[in-house]
Amino acid sequence: MPIQMTPQLYYEAFAMGNYEDFKANPNNIRCAFNAAISASHLADHYFTYYKKNESQRVKVYNKIGDYVEHISSKTKGYFRDIRSIANAYKHLYTGENKQFADYSSISSAGTIETVQIVDKEIKEISEIPLSDKSNGLNVVYTKKSNEQVVFTVALEYVMVFWEEEITH
Repeated sequence: MPIQMTPQLYYEAFAMGNYEDFKANPNNIRCAFNAAISASHLADHYFTYYKKNESQRVKVYNKIGDYVEHISSKTKGYFRDIRSIANAYKHLYTGENKQFADYSSISSAGTIETVQIVDKEIKEISEIPLSDKSNGLNVVYTKKSNEQVVFTVALEYVMVFWEEEITH
């Protein structure tokens, strides 16, 4: 019988793997997206797995949206940002559909430099030069309020949450 993908295994294999890749390449938007996707999808996996196998662990959440709000409240809203960034991948090839084309300012997954998310809280994610004149880049996202957030800050909050959630 194959081993079931538990939230712990998903966390170790995907969320932590992509997080470590991003930490090793903190100026790489591709690594940032991959980290956002696995950190975001862990909520779906965790909620669904425990709903089916140990319902008491998630009984206070009626649906995944309730659990997402819980995580967001525990991470200063950064989980909502990470989830919005992760969901931008759904809108990469949308030029023919006006409704979805507005979500993207890039032509393909291979040329990610900037992603603009119009009807969500995140307005843009991009690689920008560091202010310390080191010739390095930092992955930054801009919220609709024009607040710029360094992706590393948001991801750190989310990964600390997951470390505590998974190990308890």
